[in-house]
Amino acid sequence: MAEFSVDEARERLVELLDRAESGEEIVITRFGAPSVWLQPARSGSTGGRFAAGVIAASWVAPAAGDSFDVGTDYWPDSSA
Repeated sequence: MAEFSVDEARERLVELLDRAESGEEIVITRFGAPSVWLQPARSGSTGGRFAAGVIAASWVAPAAGDSFDVGTDYWPDSSA
């Protein structure tokens, strides 16, 4: 089991993720005491890949003088 301080982990995060994903036990310490244990995520429903979802959206600007509320209004792209 390898231990790294928060500062060390910040500088070497990608390396530590790779090591944990390959099965190595990685512990990050805070003030000298164990705080977090890195381990690979369970594959679950995503099968170890990124989850499917919205990857793109199309927005059309409102006509001059019209208002547009980002929270509730949208217009589908008519060119699709």
